[in-house]
Amino acid sequence: MSRKNDRKLGPLVRSDSALVSVVENAHEQAGAALTAGASSPLDAVVWLSAHLAAVGRTITPVATRRLGETAAVRREGHRRDLELERILRIAERRHSGDMLASGLNGERLRTSILSRLDAHAEIEHTRLAALADLLDDEEQRALAEAYVDALKKAPTRPHPYLPHRGLSGAIAFRVNAARDRLLDTMDSRHVPLPRAPHEARRPGRWGSYLLGQMQPEVLDPAR
Repeated sequence: MSRKNDRKLGPLVRSDSALVSVVENAHEQAGAALTAGASSPLDAVVWLSAHLAAVGRTITPVATRRLGETAAVRREGHRRDLELERILRIAERRHSGDMLASGLNGERLRTSILSRLDAHAEIEHTRLAALADLLDDEEQRALAEAYVDALKKAPTRPHPYLPHRGLSGAIAFRVNAARDRLLDTMDSRHVPLPRAPHEARRPGRWGSYLLGQMQPEVLDPAR
């Protein structure tokens, strides 16, 4: 992924692994949004906010357990993720009209996001490569599916100052996601993420009445 065709976005992992492919797609989508024009940085904020949350809920715990990562490696990965999330929060505020952030230089902010994305990706690539070597194809597909499912349901805005791990992190994930989707709807914000399908519910009698819909006639079996 290039920045105005003159910059590489991190050492992309090239692999046939389904897990590597779905995670790299989020990096590439964000990189494309950051180089597409003035109206696209919010798409990058959405992609990376959801990506960080989904990785934290699915891939990071597996890597910690299966790879036996040291506490130092976990702390460094968490630190880099938080740095990226904090700069995403600033970008979200700037593009949402926050007066305290509206005066920030857009090009410098974009460069800061790309720099922190590189730092995040460096550790993430190492984890992905190690997991691709350790997990069999079925395990990788299952983890990839879990990540994609979490990505569809994840928060769409950065929340760097709320819990990310453990039970409190799981609760924050759900609450933040519900809040963000409501705000996205109210703001008519474009959300480029894949969406979880929702089965349409047929309204009941009172719902149909309020919507002015005719109820199907029910035949009396006694006749």
